[in-house]
Amino acid sequence: MVAITKNTAAFTAPRERAENTTAARLFSLPRQWAARLTLRNRLAHMDAHLLRDIGFEPGDARFEASKPFWRA
Repeated sequence: MVAITKNTAAFTAPRERAENTTAARLFSLPRQWAARLTLRNRLAHMDAHLLRDIGFEPGDARFEASKPFWRA
């Protein structure tokens, strides 16, 4: 389950740890993309009053929802 908040960390990749290898990062990338896609689809279908409840203005939510899944 993805929590929807205006926390910008939800839209960015987690910080890299020293033990992360290139292979581990590549395998985690599709998961990050799927999470962004889910979050943005949910934002796109929310009413204005629900968006304001979570701290988004409708215009900001439309902008975020219109981004492609690969862009943080």
